[in-house]
Amino acid sequence: MEIPIAGMNRVYISLLPILLLFFSGCENIFNRNIAEGSIEFEITYPETDHGDLMAGILPNQMILRFKDGRTAGTVGTPMGIFKTDLLAFPETRTVFQLVKLMNQKHALRVDSSEIESLYAEFPEMKIHFVDSTKEVAGYECKMAIVTFKDNIKEEFSIFYTDEIDLDNSNWFTPFHEISGVLLEYQVRKYNYEMRLTATKVVSEDIEESYFVVPEDYVLIDQDGMDKIFEEFRDI
Repeated sequence: MEIPIAGMNRVYISLLPILLLFFSGCENIFNRNIAEGSIEFEITYPETDHGDLMAGILPNQMILRFKDGRTAGTVGTPMGIFKTDLLAFPETRTVFQLVKLMNQKHALRVDSSEIESLYAEFPEMKIHFVDSTKEVAGYECKMAIVTFKDNIKEEFSIFYTDEIDLDNSNWFTPFHEISGVLLEYQVRKYNYEMRLTATKVVSEDIEESYFVVPEDYVLIDQDGMDKIFEEFRDI
C-alpha cells in the first residue's frame, strides 16, 4: 500500500526535530579527541564595573588554535586597537607573546625557567580536584577549585576536558597541574580579572603561519612588554 504524499510530509515534519537533534549530537561526537583545530572563548570581566571607561574596549573573545601539541591564542579588542598572540612550543619549552598596539609591533620570548619565575609573582594558589562535572561547548568537563593562601583572593572554579587530544596544554600556565584542556577558567593580568568560557570547538586544518613570529615584530624584554600594556590602559 502506498503512503499518500501528505502523510509522508506529516511523518517528515514530526521526525525533523529528532533528526536535527541527532545530527547536532553527531557533530559533537565527530569532534571528540581532535588533535588539530580551534576553540573560541568568550571573555568576561567579573570584577569590572560597567562604568569603567575601559569596559567598552576590553577584548571579549579569544581564539585558541592547536596543532601538533603547539598552541596559538589570539585576543583582540573590538575596535582593532590592540591585539596579542601567545604562541607556545612544548618541544622547545618556549613561549612567544606578540603584541600589536596601534602601529607598534613587539614580541617577547620566554623559556621554561623564565616562566617559572613569573609564577613566583602570582599569589600562591592551590588547585583542588573535585568530583563534579559540567558540559562546556558540548564537552564533558571535570571541575577543579582554585584557592589562595591566606585568602588573598576569592576562590574560583575551573572546568577542563580529556576529550580533546592536546597533551599537557597547560605546561606554561599557572594551571600546569591540570592535564586536560581548559574550557572555562579565570586569569588575572594587568589588574583585570578575566573569565574565559569556551563557546565552540572546531576540527579544522590550522595553517603553519599561526605559529610563526612575523619579521616586522621587534623583540623586547619583559619590562618593555609591561610598559606596552600600561600604555594600553592609558589610551
